[in-house]
Amino acid sequence: MKTLSLTLRIVAILASAAAVALFFISKGKLAEKQTSLEQAKAVTQATQSELETANSKITSLGAQLSTERKSLADTKGKLESIRSEMYTAKQQVTRTQQQLNEMKNTISELENAATRLRTDLVKTEESLASASKEAELSQLNERIEELGKSNDLLKQDILAAKSLQTAPKPAASSTSSVGYQSGFKPNSAAAVLPASIGATTTVASISTSDGIIILDASPELGLSVGSEITLIQDLKALGKIRIIQITEQLAVANILAGTQLRGLSKGDTVKVMH
Repeated sequence: MKTLSLTLRIVAILASAAAVALFFISKGKLAEKQTSLEQAKAVTQATQSELETANSKITSLGAQLSTERKSLADTKGKLESIRSEMYTAKQQVTRTQQQLNEMKNTISELENAATRLRTDLVKTEESLASASKEAELSQLNERIEELGKSNDLLKQDILAAKSLQTAPKPAASSTSSVGYQSGFKPNSAAAVLPASIGATTTVASISTSDGIIILDASPELGLSVGSEITLIQDLKALGKIRIIQITEQLAVANILAGTQLRGLSKGDTVKVMH
């Protein structure tokens, strides 16, 4: 009985010692846990603070991102507007270039047409001059006949005047009773006007075989249809021509009989003497 009681006491003492040991061990672990918990709370608070800071930064970054997106959208809109304007300007430049090319082609065609028309005009005027050559020759022949008749009359007047000079003078009484009538008539033609050398012109075309010459016309020349002028080159008279037609740019003339414009060719410069 005493042994059982002693055993129980020993067991109770061991249990108490174990309980005390467990208490101290549990207390130590609890303190460690408390310390760990406090450290965890401190870490949690620091993490919470960092999280709040991060959230604030995220909010700020979100606002900046929204602003950047808006700015990017505005820039994109401006870029699209600039692209549209550039496309429109490019189309306008293309249309302008096409219009310029069309205008160049039109100008080239007009220049070619003007050249053809000038050539046709020269040919037509040469044809007209050739066609009117016979009429001009007929007029020249008539003029020559008229001049011949006038020359005959003039010769008769000269002979009559000479006969009057050589004939004996009648008495005074007879002169009072008998009157002498002479066929002599003074020439009433106007005095010849002094010649004047006019402006310089250029030979546009010449055909000595057809008796046609074409000059570049200008108001300074003072030409008129039907007028006869003398061509001067290097202070030498080349011959006479008669104007038969005048346009804005050209003057067509017949080379008068007895005139030989040898050595004169297209492009030569001459002066006119009225």
